[in-house]
Amino acid sequence: MHGRSRVFLVTLVVLGVAAVAVELVRAGPALVRSPATWAVTTAVVTLLLFSPVTIGRRDRATHMTFGETAAVLAYAVLPPAAAALSAGVAAAVLIGSLRTSAVNRLFNGASTLTAGAAGALTAATLADQGAPRLVAAAVAAVVFGTVSHLQVVTVLSLGRGRLVAGFASGLRQLVVVETAGVVLGLLLAPLVLRDPVGTWRLLPLLAVLAVLSRRHTRLATERDLLDALAEATAELHASLHPDRVLDALHAHATRLLPRSEVVLQPAPPQPHQVGEVVEDGTLWLVARTGVAQVGVPAEHRVLQGLSAAARRALDNARLHRQVEEQALTDALTGLPNRAALVRHLERELARTHRHGSRLGLVFLDLDGFKAVNDVHGHEAGDALLAELAGLLRAAVRTEDLVARLAGDEFCVVLDGTADRAQAAAVAEELRDRLERGLGGHGVGVSLGLALGPEDGDDPAALLRAADAAMYTDKVARSRARGRAAAEGT
Repeated sequence: MHGRSRVFLVTLVVLGVAAVAVELVRAGPALVRSPATWAVTTAVVTLLLFSPVTIGRRDRATHMTFGETAAVLAYAVLPPAAAALSAGVAAAVLIGSLRTSAVNRLFNGASTLTAGAAGALTAATLADQGAPRLVAAAVAAVVFGTVSHLQVVTVLSLGRGRLVAGFASGLRQLVVVETAGVVLGLLLAPLVLRDPVGTWRLLPLLAVLAVLSRRHTRLATERDLLDALAEATAELHASLHPDRVLDALHAHATRLLPRSEVVLQPAPPQPHQVGEVVEDGTLWLVARTGVAQVGVPAEHRVLQGLSAAARRALDNARLHRQVEEQALTDALTGLPNRAALVRHLERELARTHRHGSRLGLVFLDLDGFKAVNDVHGHEAGDALLAELAGLLRAAVRTEDLVARLAGDEFCVVLDGTADRAQAAAVAEELRDRLERGLGGHGVGVSLGLALGPEDGDDPAALLRAADAAMYTDKVARSRARGRAAAEGT
């Protein structure tokens, strides 16, 4: 828990304890006069709090627990202090039934006590001013619900250092929930006021309602969670890159756990956090649980489901990348192959069109390579090609691309070529370095140069131009060697 959240929680607990003390003193006479009324009302409030209702599905679902309805009944039937105490006892029973952390229990208990005290103060003030009992009860219930909501928003915002996401939508949902709960409370209050103690006859019905509503809400939540996890799993597996998998994982975890600050971190979760490993020992999905979050087991389930799906998706993404790399890599030399070269040329030619620049394409072919294969065998030829690949890598800049087309044909893409003369000078220097490096093998290098987009504005056209230039150079070099041989004889 962040320091600011801790200070807020301590303050809330102090206020809650003070509120209980004041409520016990002020509610004492009412409890003595009519303990049965207080006990029955508290039982009704407790069962209403145990009766959650979910309207709608998934992101559009609205959740309510009849909390405002219970508050209206409590403030209508009991004196303000006794009503606040009743709400506090009912909330304590509810919080005790939840499987959540001690910090969460402490926050929810203190939050209910202070909100109940705020509602009691409102009801007492309105009563002193002569407001009708039901009006005072309704306003007190609204204050109770609003203060509770604002406390949750405050502690989450303090923990994250910013206003919690969805604040505006949360307010809209609060208005809907409070309005519905207060209206229902106002409809039921006249019936309860006729015979508050006799309301105990409704307790079995309310108990059945609580059981059925909790079961329905649990099933609806399970269904929505499974749907959300299935949707997340599909998106994770469709992200065929590890970085995109992790981005999708974080996005879905944040959406499914809106009250928790979800992060991907290299360390396991702290004792007050919940988390699941995504990659063994190197990456964890952690929910830095806000003190307002309840239902830690649900958090565990979300994190477990998402992390398991992410692990499989990461394995698939790495396998896909490995297969893709193999499809774009020459097995003998480890250089990009023709398909990779074409992709690169497409990107670079598009860039030249956008920026008005040019690129150079050098087409290389070994002279005398067939003789190496014929005399020394294909293993020697393969070794020569691998050596040539190493020489090419060492001879070019990091921004240039070296690729093997097929056989003894290689290409070099020169990035940011100024003009043809500069590219030709680079190509000749490249040939000189290669022929010096391969001098012991009795081979030479023929090359052709093409500039994009002048000589071709698509990969196929540019490759044809460079290939034609290489063939012209090869013919010229062959004739030169023939003349030199004739003159030597």
